[in-house]
Amino acid sequence: MKSFNAFAILGSVFALTGCVVDADSSAELGDDAEVDEQTAVAEQAVTNGAVNAACAQSLTLRSSAGGQAVIGTMYTGPLNGVSKFYVHSTSGSWSYGYSYSLGQWGWAMTYYLTASYTETGTPGQLGYYYACYRSDGTAMGGGVG
Repeated sequence: MKSFNAFAILGSVFALTGCVVDADSSAELGDDAEVDEQTAVAEQAVTNGAVNAACAQSLTLRSSAGGQAVIGTMYTGPLNGVSKFYVHSTSGSWSYGYSYSLGQWGWAMTYYLTASYTETGTPGQLGYYYACYRSDGTAMGGGVG
């Protein structure tokens, strides 16, 4: 019922906007925030061998774990929908997989990936809503309504 409650709230409040609920976030759009290294993979919401959501407004896909070379940026929002990422494997705070929005394989920060997401409707159109939930309780969602 967590998704249903989020949609009821989001549906009545948002019109072509999104909402990020994360009191600790200080990252700029397009940047990956520093993530506490003590977060164990077991505590992550990511699921290896499955499609996960990029639960962030933007998440950078890199050519190596922790590397500087950027392949591209995955975006999640009410106009473009939930950016999906197939997680092949996870190593520490990085996951290797395939970005459907970029059409490329690469590494993304595990903290921002989650198998706990839902969406209804067509991105950018009236009636579209999405929500995702990270393992630390951070929720992100929005819609067009």
